[in-house]
Amino acid sequence: MPMPRKENIVKYCMVCGELMERKRYNGTLESNHAFNRRKYCNLQCAGKARLHKIPSIHATRKRYAHLLGTECEMCGATENLDLHHVDNNPANNEPGNRMTLCDSCHTKWHWGNGKKSPIAKSVCRVCGGPGKGLNLCLKHYQRQKKYGNPYLTKKKLGSHFVLVDERLGPQAPANSTNGSRHV
Repeated sequence: MPMPRKENIVKYCMVCGELMERKRYNGTLESNHAFNRRKYCNLQCAGKARLHKIPSIHATRKRYAHLLGTECEMCGATENLDLHHVDNNPANNEPGNRMTLCDSCHTKWHWGNGKKSPIAKSVCRVCGGPGKGLNLCLKHYQRQKKYGNPYLTKKKLGSHFVLVDERLGPQAPANSTNGSRHV
């Protein structure tokens, strides 16, 4: 006995609201499973659904690449050029708001007009080197995350390792208040 025919599902396109019907491909009717997964009546509606009302920064840069000049306005370089917006709004492409700058001059312009250098942002509070997170250099930041104290380091004593506070000397074990433990 053949399987009973399933009822057609009533679906509407998510973009235009038009009633959708199962399509025929080379004379064969589209399966119910494929039809249930479809959200749009055609490729045009699917494309409209993918458009964003506000384009991303990357899309804006791509759209306005033709506005880029042929050389840097500060140093005259012809390679690695960026389109700089004086008011820091990439959507404002008025001629008075655009500058063509090379990567180096673009970075210098931002550092000189309010943006801080990522290197000069912080200093490590333990060793005085360039700081990253928590005002610690990478080495001391990793120690803080791993051991709970940026001064602790692993030293080998005999056949096992012990956490040592580097402020107390090379072989002095860390006291229990600093989170000493055998590793």
